[in-house]
Amino acid sequence: MIRRATELQFARGDAEEGLPESEVMRIGKELGLEPAHVRRAIAEVRGRPREQSGVMVSVMGPDTVRATRTIRHPAAALGLSLEEYLVKCEFMLVQRRFPDRTRYVRGTGIGASLGRAAAKLGSRAATLDLKLVDVHVSPLDEDSAFVEVSVPLGTMRTGLAVGGAVGGGGGGAAIGTALAMMGPDPTLLVGFPIFGAAMLLARGIYRGVAGGVQDRLEAFLDRVEHGELPRPPQRAEWRRQLGI
Repeated sequence: MIRRATELQFARGDAEEGLPESEVMRIGKELGLEPAHVRRAIAEVRGRPREQSGVMVSVMGPDTVRATRTIRHPAAALGLSLEEYLVKCEFMLVQRRFPDRTRYVRGTGIGASLGRAAAKLGSRAATLDLKLVDVHVSPLDEDSAFVEVSVPLGTMRTGLAVGGAVGGGGGGAAIGTALAMMGPDPTLLVGFPIFGAAMLLARGIYRGVAGGVQDRLEAFLDRVEHGELPRPPQRAEWRRQLGI
């Protein structure tokens, strides 16, 4: 019942339009459930990727890569720790603070570039090295939190799909037209395999990139879960002068 209540809460993607979280907590209390279990159910439902449909999803795949983890650490402290790491070790900046997540973007400028290069040379663990990442942290109880990290790839997906369609369609049409000048009209059908091959190539590239991002997010959460994130270095004089 609690899982169904939380599904109703987030069914429309907006908690204000569904069942309020306070009402879900009230139902759980009436059923005699521990608040931590109710919060975990809410976090699990919230963490599910939104169901997507349409031609683009069928051909290319989802437009967002995400990874989730339950971490044994107080949510407030964990959120501050993640932000400190992303800002001081990954040299990212807070772009937006949404109600349910914080968006970080890669810092620009020579200082940030030098800092990232130095971090890569001085760390034994791979960095996230992403242009953009969304981070959501919600409490489950006093000692644990639900963490979701995600990367939207919709712009890249659209670009690859359009490139594949235009390139494949144009190439197929050109070859088909050339063949048609030397034979019957059915030779125009040669354009379809070329178009399909171009779209398959675009899908392969996109899914390869998405798979790589997924691996980075999972590895990042592994380090968070086991307390293996590097500590931010002390701010040296050269970093102060460069403004990083």
